[in-house]
Amino acid sequence: MFSTGFKYFIGVTVLSVVALIMSLFVLDQVALAGVAISMLIVVTALLAGIAVVTRDGQTKTSTPELSKDLTTKSIWPLVTSIGVVLLALGLVISSLVFFSGVIVLLAALAEWMVKSWSERSSRDASYNSSARKRLLNPIEFPVLAALGLGVVIYSFSRIMLTVNKSIGASLFIVFGLVVLITGILFAVKPNMKRSLVVAICVLGAVGIFVAGIISASTGLREDLVIAKSESHEHPECGAERSEHFDKLAEGNLSLRSSVDATIELVDGKLTARIVGFNKPQNSVTIRRSTATNFIFHNLDAKEYRLVADLGNRAVAEPEGKTEKNLVCTQLTAQGAEQALVLKIDKPATVGTSYILSVPGIEGQSIELVVP
Repeated sequence: MFSTGFKYFIGVTVLSVVALIMSLFVLDQVALAGVAISMLIVVTALLAGIAVVTRDGQTKTSTPELSKDLTTKSIWPLVTSIGVVLLALGLVISSLVFFSGVIVLLAALAEWMVKSWSERSSRDASYNSSARKRLLNPIEFPVLAALGLGVVIYSFSRIMLTVNKSIGASLFIVFGLVVLITGILFAVKPNMKRSLVVAICVLGAVGIFVAGIISASTGLREDLVIAKSESHEHPECGAERSEHFDKLAEGNLSLRSSVDATIELVDGKLTARIVGFNKPQNSVTIRRSTATNFIFHNLDAKEYRLVADLGNRAVAEPEGKTEKNLVCTQLTAQGAEQALVLKIDKPATVGTSYILSVPGIEGQSIELVVP
């Protein structure tokens, strides 16, 4: 068996290695921190080696050998190896897999160490088991309950996204009634066998989980697929009506504080009314890297939208390609208002400018000046 000193030093060594690996992803400059953690790893590994050779300075074991009957099989070495594999894969795949491996590894090591300690706390196996439960159950039960509840909620959400809307509403009511009736049954029959209660809960959770997997493999229902196909990150900013972006367009604004300018469209003419200016303006000076609030007030006979042309921006694929950076309001009816919030991080380059315009009306624009 390993000595107590070796266990402490090897534990610090392993945690230092994990900290060094995590610093490569978290810190921008790892030179100083990397050297410090590397020296800590070397020192603790050396002390661990000395401790295992000298047996902590003891010539013989001070505690009697425990019976092999007190040592039980453990799954935590297997879980620890899975955590190590996730760590290695995370370095190649993604940071999410890496940090998942860190969590699995730390949890498995903690469970493994507590199990090893509890089996040596006495010569009574039942007392050893109760000692482990007193220490870990207050942590294990809330974590497992949160994970189980998260899996159930996610699985049920997959089901609701797959079935028809009317069926989904009925299914939600039925599921709520089942949960309510089951809770009433447990309350009325407090002496019900524990195994039966566990079986009912497990079967319900497994049923929802399996149904969630089947629903996820089936995919979204048709109307959600259509809505997903339309980009909400880059809304349609043309003169035509967008099926989803312009649905349920707002017409009145309740919050009117911190408005930088009101953009009005009257008889085909676009003007800007700015606080502090008596006359309408054709340009608006806005602050850089700060949210700027505009109100678009349509006083024309047709529906129009206000569009901010903020130049070009790079796209992820293909590399080197750019696209128009447009921000717009929904189609606004006559007499209605829409809010437009802009945040421009840098001024326009030479030969370009930022403008506000209305699609469908030519020759009308307002210049955005960004100092």
